[in-house]
This record gives sequence, C-alpha cells and structure tokens, in this order.
Amino acid sequence: MTVVESVPLIHGPLVTSRLGRVLTIDITAPQATMVVARDSVLPRASLVVTTAARRMIELSKAGEKVEHIVILGTGEDPIRHPNLREVTENLRALRDKWFQRAKLCIATRSVELEPYEVRSTLGMYDKVLVRFEWGTAKLFSAVTGEKGTSLASMTRALGQLDHVIIEASFFKGDEDNTSAAEVGGWIKKVQEVRPQEVHVLAAPQYPQKKLRAATQKQRQTIVEKLTEETGLTVSVHELEDLVPA
Repeated sequence: MTVVESVPLIHGPLVTSRLGRVLTIDITAPQATMVVARDSVLPRASLVVTTAARRMIELSKAGEKVEHIVILGTGEDPIRHPNLREVTENLRALRDKWFQRAKLCIATRSVELEPYEVRSTLGMYDKVLVRFEWGTAKLFSAVTGEKGTSLASMTRALGQLDHVIIEASFFKGDEDNTSAAEVGGWIKKVQEVRPQEVHVLAAPQYPQKKLRAATQKQRQTIVEKLTEETGLTVSVHELEDLVPA
C-alpha cells in the first residue's frame, strides 16, 4: 500500500519580485485524509477553505500585509480540482472579509480552457496567470504533448477572459521558441489574447525536454519586439518565485 503524506496547503506570506507579498494556496497538494474521493489525494474543498480561513484570520489579526492571494497546484493543475468553483467562491468571500485590498489570482498551466464552466470560474479572479509561449502548433505539440489544434482553441478561450497575465519563457535545445518564425507567431497570438500584462520568466517548464534558457540579451530582444508591436506592459523576471521550494 502506498503511504501518502499530507503536504501543506498554505504558504506565506512570501515576498516575491513579481507580486509583492503573496499568500499561496495549493489546492492540489497531496493529502492523506479529507480527500475528494477514495482513489484521489486531492484535498476536499472544505479542507482547503477551512485551512485558508484559519490562516487569513491569523494574518489579519496580526496586522500582516498581503497583496495577492494566489491559488496554484503542485500536485495537479488547479483547474483539474473537481471543486474549483466552490473553492473559488469561498476564497473570494474570505478575501473580501479579511484582505479587501488583496488581488485574488490563479496560476495555471492547463491548455484546457474552453469549457464554459472553466472560463466562468476563471472570470471570478482578479488575475489569471497562464503559461503561453508557443508560436506554432508544431512547437506547442512538441513541448506539451497536446494536439497541435489545441493551441488555437486555447488562444480563443484566453481571448474571452479578462485579467489574463501571460507567463512565457524562451528556450533552446530539444526545442527552440526563439526563432523569428516562433517569436512572430507568438506575438500574433498574444495580440489575439489581449492580456493585461506579459511576464517573461527565465526558466523553461518542461523537465522531460533538454532545454536551456535563452540568454538575457535574447529575452530582451523579444521583449522589445513584443512591446513595440503590441504596446503591452511587459516585465522580465529571473526567478519563478510563486511556488515555495
């Protein structure tokens, strides 16, 4: 029998370069008890909400400052939690009561954003941070393992959302998204999404691939091209600092 040890759901406040003081809530952290189903390790909505409430009350009463409350998933993507909407509604209510000035955010790497229920729930967040760094369907399929056609549907779905923040890294190696064709295709898709901001991150996210990060100079060239062609707010971050080590 596999023994599962419970992983903490709440981290922080963490001091981050991107979002200031952040409280992260890991809604897919594996749990030994209070799970959504017997064959699952995902925490029940009630466990997530009560744990978050306890921590928010503690921080608020201690006079702590929280600028962003970020929902994420380390076990699985948070969008895959079966009770995401219930969790979201309750966390938003807790935010409104204890940290009214904090922005409620979700960080996802899912490409399955088209279902109405998903987009409706994401619409409840002040910021939706989404990994989006492919200029062509061929590269998208190569690095994600998804069908190439899913890139177009993901782009359409993101274009229907407000408050999207695109996260992107640039890399070479087994795959390369720094070529003129890839960068040009990516910029066109970014224009379709119309995000609130773009965050350029240093580290690639695909451990199954042998990739190395683009150089600082290469990233800066891409940033300048994106800014010139779109007028978007673009920032560069050397560290991904939302997920605790």
